[in-house]
Amino acid sequence: MSTRIQPETRLSVLLDSHPDLAPRLMTALPALAQVRSEAMRRSLLEGTTLEQAARLAGLPAPEFVATIRAWAGEEEEEAACGHGGHAPLPPTPRPEWAVRFTPRFRIDADEMLATGVHPAGKVKQCGSMLADGEMVVLTSSFCPSPLILMMRQSGFEAWTGETSPGRWESCFRRQEDAQRLTSS
Repeated sequence: MSTRIQPETRLSVLLDSHPDLAPRLMTALPALAQVRSEAMRRSLLEGTTLEQAARLAGLPAPEFVATIRAWAGEEEEEAACGHGGHAPLPPTPRPEWAVRFTPRFRIDADEMLATGVHPAGKVKQCGSMLADGEMVVLTSSFCPSPLILMMRQSGFEAWTGETSPGRWESCFRRQEDAQRLTSS
């Protein structure tokens, strides 16, 4: 692509210049991946900007565009993590709650994606069923930063880290648990 990827870049233009990004884009935009009609998908790609796609996915547009730029090689190489290629969140040590809380649900993102199902809905559903002191643990072969951002916007506290080369663990707890711990 001769010009820098911008929020107003159309998905079709992005994929014409970077066809190798299609699998990553479909993972980041599960609603688009579910469109089975090739004509309908092409129409959506031609009419949707990155900014609109971020909104539809419930993600902050600046972070989404930064992730796409990293995938396309417009950012420094260290901006990508794992073979999923999501831009990583800044590395932080495992918080005390992620050690203390009981994992009520364990979800394998790679397993779900292999069957064509995006794990975002399952993580959110499980998160809504958490009791005090419980968390959802998601494992993956990539840093799932769009999912983490979505969960934070939905009222969850999240932590993610690379537990071994190419293996990521993300922990989610309800925001109310975090507030209760700091107020007591």
